[in-house]
Amino acid sequence: MSYQRNQFFTLLTYILLLCLGTVLSMLNVTGSPYFVVLTIGALVAAGIMIYLVKLSGPNEFEEKTTLNHDLQWIILGTVGAIIVQFGIGFADKLLFHASTDSQNTMQLLLMVKAYPYYFLYVMIAAPIMEEIIFRRVFFANLVKPTNIYIAAIISACLFAFMHQDTRFLVYVAMGLWFSFVYYKSKNIYVSAGSHILMNAIVLTMGIM
Repeated sequence: MSYQRNQFFTLLTYILLLCLGTVLSMLNVTGSPYFVVLTIGALVAAGIMIYLVKLSGPNEFEEKTTLNHDLQWIILGTVGAIIVQFGIGFADKLLFHASTDSQNTMQLLLMVKAYPYYFLYVMIAAPIMEEIIFRRVFFANLVKPTNIYIAAIISACLFAFMHQDTRFLVYVAMGLWFSFVYYKSKNIYVSAGSHILMNAIVLTMGIM
């Protein structure tokens, strides 16, 4: 399979998953069955996307890295993501009087509390898929026709738009940070690991 076809099927897998919720709603599937199917669908989609990443091999950004290197960048990526999230959130509130509460996060918290197994989607599947799509597919492929800065901004804006949250600037900043982590670490699973840990910390703080 060519690299371009691989990227196409990766994006198609993500789009089909996004459509799954709409299809379930059209079929009047609600409550626990809805979230069970959505969670299973997300885990399957994440698995397919990981397989496609392996199948395509490394792109021009990626290199074989050591475990020590990866762990250091995962920790740095996680700490930086939390600082960026709360720092930009505070600035957003100060300058634009925006709420510091993320509607997206609050909704996810309610869903996880009602359906605990849904955390597999929120904390594991979603970060992996988002990093593969917004960093490996969009960011990496936009660098050549534009440049690294424009590619990072476009992918970050798409990342923020997909979250459909009032804290748009916060999600743009997060997208830029994870692009930086991916570019510097040379490993898409490092940015995914940072994303997973950040989600886990933020959601745990919200539940407590």
